[in-house]
Amino acid sequence: MVLDKRRAHLLSIIQHSTVPVPTKDLAAKMHLSQRTIYYDLDQINSWLRNQKLEPIESKHGDGLYLPPASKEKLIDYRDQSFEDWQYQLSKQEREVLIKANILLEEKDASMQRFMELTSMSRGTIAQVIKVIKQEFNEAGLQLYYKKGSGYCLSGPEDAKRTMLSNILATIFSHPDWQNVRNEVYKMIQPEASTWSHETAQRSLVREILFEAENELGLTLTDEMVAILSLQILMILKRIELHKYILVPEEEKQVLQQTEAYKAALHITNKLKNVKNVSFPDDEVCFITMNLLGSKVQHDNFTRYTERELSGLKEVVQRMIDDFQLYSCIVFDDKNGLEENLISHIKPTFYRLKYGLHIANDLADSIQRNYPDIFHLTKRVMTHLELYVGKAIPDEEVAYITMHFGGWLSKEKKKVETKFKAIIVCENGIGTSNMLRTQLENLIAGLSVITTLSMREYRKTDYEADVIFSTNYIKEKDIPVIHVPAILTNHEKERVIQRMNELFDSKPSKKNMTDHLMDVIKSHATIHHEDALKKELIHLLEQNTSRIKERRKPMLNELLTEETIQLKDQVTNWEEAIKVASQPLIDQQSIRQDYVAAMIDNVKELGPYIVIAPNIAIPHARPEAGVEQLGMSFLRLKEPVFFSEKDKHRAQLIIVLAAIDNQTHLKALAQLTELLSNENNVEQLISASDRTTVIELINQTIEV
Repeated sequence: MVLDKRRAHLLSIIQHSTVPVPTKDLAAKMHLSQRTIYYDLDQINSWLRNQKLEPIESKHGDGLYLPPASKEKLIDYRDQSFEDWQYQLSKQEREVLIKANILLEEKDASMQRFMELTSMSRGTIAQVIKVIKQEFNEAGLQLYYKKGSGYCLSGPEDAKRTMLSNILATIFSHPDWQNVRNEVYKMIQPEASTWSHETAQRSLVREILFEAENELGLTLTDEMVAILSLQILMILKRIELHKYILVPEEEKQVLQQTEAYKAALHITNKLKNVKNVSFPDDEVCFITMNLLGSKVQHDNFTRYTERELSGLKEVVQRMIDDFQLYSCIVFDDKNGLEENLISHIKPTFYRLKYGLHIANDLADSIQRNYPDIFHLTKRVMTHLELYVGKAIPDEEVAYITMHFGGWLSKEKKKVETKFKAIIVCENGIGTSNMLRTQLENLIAGLSVITTLSMREYRKTDYEADVIFSTNYIKEKDIPVIHVPAILTNHEKERVIQRMNELFDSKPSKKNMTDHLMDVIKSHATIHHEDALKKELIHLLEQNTSRIKERRKPMLNELLTEETIQLKDQVTNWEEAIKVASQPLIDQQSIRQDYVAAMIDNVKELGPYIVIAPNIAIPHARPEAGVEQLGMSFLRLKEPVFFSEKDKHRAQLIIVLAAIDNQTHLKALAQLTELLSNENNVEQLISASDRTTVIELINQTIEV
């Protein structure tokens, strides 16, 4: 029996997932009905049993997974014969493979080779070539066909290197692109059969990179070590072909002053001794650029000069100050956030400066699950944009969102530690902290004692009750729960269920699916019991959620007829705060203490609440007298002045009473969207009735 491409693709998705995959997700991903998925699974399991492998199993409430023993054996089997047909390449994957072939195998970039790589027809490839030619052209490269030689590429070496870096970043931002990764790796290292087959050269480069880490006083993420290893192997290949990069003299002088340059010298000197390859100083500087732009797991700032960090420290401080201002919160551990953020901002700055791309497979998930924090982060990124002189891509914004998100839930409260946990995560500081925050908020009494890269985990034994890992790791003495970096409600349910199985001694009650099956059996004959049970599980997954998170209300739920006031004038800014707060006092959302705290804050800290011309958002800490989340709006025809300066006058006073660092963020993000439009501000100031204000709010929310 042989699997066709569709079923091999289905098996590949389940095999490469670190967590169980719900059937509905498979159906959506493959554009098939669930009935077809179930039929295909029966065929796949028959094939697995024929290969003496354990079949795919279903975990109630979670989804489908392949037992670890089968995963391991399947990797070995795939290396021999499974690789070629297990996965049907997407349009983007095919394009990446052709681009990689043109850049890395210049003497073999032919139509026949493209057809072998992608399984596409000649006509389809011709259409793809047109698109690729345009992309190369925009990068300053010319792709042309030469009879007898195939497709050739001309243009500056730095443009080719940038394109190669982008290809690597793209491949690593798609963990399921195993086939593409294997093919590109074979182009760089022809003696390699697959990615899992580490050549002597790749092993050598990896060990030299570990030595360079010591030179730099940092720990690179596992993913970064893999990318840098390939980068260095590509540089070796380019040098062997006498294809050298040129770095401007002025830039070289700057790079030579960094710690990363010393580490790059260490790498090139080691390779020179072992491989007998000479690296021009421009190539050493190019490696320096890539080291400076690398994501880190841990960093030691004592190794850096004040010259390297002073400008970035100022940028980070301004970003944090603005984030607190726009989000109306105060970080308890501001110094910790500053140090944490610099660890990411430093490589971000260098990536932007040198045009290096980042691999971020979490960007979409972050924007989808944390839109309010992403919105606020994007606003404060203007400081970094001004500093580096370039726009910040959403992939970079998403990573910095994770840093802020990880700190937002840190609260000054003592909870008795019941479980000590370790997080094993290959994606760096920001991802680890975001995951730590999600888990500690989800599980009462959970304390994450450390976060580790996969390398660090393998080197040392730690004492803990449970390990949470974003990558598949073999369970030893400590139970392992595999999790994605961003937890959806469904995944949170699975984590809680697994924690209950591990640490709750009470016998589990019969679940809803089993109760339903009992009722159906008592009134009807079931012909396909397993299929019916699977369909019921899916139905219940769609319609129930055991995770009850604190809801984030919309702006129009907080600013209503009862909380909106339109007045001509008040005596001064203190009275403005008192008048604006009255609806919240009437609703018993705040106490008088909170009004006093807001006034005291302005007296002590100055007019920081005036966030833009004509707009003030008074607020204080929740413990100052907030009973429940609330927001109120006061429009004044005559402005009040929060200082003698004209820029500190305000006609729109919006009082915010937050109960924590997060619940108000959706409404606040919608408010800033409303107030960022000058026309909206003018309409709010000239409004003659509450209906006008409410209509403007609703229009903003609907957009």
